[in-house]
Amino acid sequence: MTRIDPDGRMEMAWPDDPCGRGVCVDFRRVSLRGVAKVALVRACGGRGRIIDATAGLGGDAWLLAAAGSDVLAIERSTTVRQVLADGLQRARSDAKMSEIATRIALHGGNAIRLLPTLHGEWSAIYLDPMYPPKQGSALAQKSIRLVRAAVGDDGDADELLLAAAATGTRRIVVKRPHDAPSLLCPPDAQIKSKLVRYDIYVGAGRGLRVLRENAA
Repeated sequence: MTRIDPDGRMEMAWPDDPCGRGVCVDFRRVSLRGVAKVALVRACGGRGRIIDATAGLGGDAWLLAAAGSDVLAIERSTTVRQVLADGLQRARSDAKMSEIATRIALHGGNAIRLLPTLHGEWSAIYLDPMYPPKQGSALAQKSIRLVRAAVGDDGDADELLLAAAATGTRRIVVKRPHDAPSLLCPPDAQIKSKLVRYDIYVGAGRGLRVLRENAA
């Protein structure tokens, strides 16, 4: 469910959560120190025009925009999208964040159907599909659990990757846990951070070529 918290922010919460104890989007909390060097930005090739096809609550799109990219953020969950849109609106009204916020355009809908309709050249398409929680693993943070409840486990992640490959974009980046297999085929390159890795399908690499053949 969504509601307005005591500070006037839209939050996503469980029905029995006290007001103000839900999850909202507040980009003031995102550290931008050394943003140009973070693994996500490097994986996406640095500054460019990037599609974030699984925007969620917008944290990754915000980092990419802060590094100078123009980002088209796609989110299919109406609930999640409303909370993200509220955060972006507040950021655009803040003198310290407006420049970054204006570089993010938010679109609603299923990226599998939207990607073929997006024209123009994109430097990268970024995918961060949800994945099922592991048995016996520690409880995920509240924001992840709420997004999972709204979005599900993205059982169509393979189909989304093929849709991205079919656009002809020369760089596709997929965020994965370290212990998870790659989607569909091995990537052409990888960049690892402390918590996750980024599988990169790029240029004339074999991985991207295989994806395009499967998408044809």
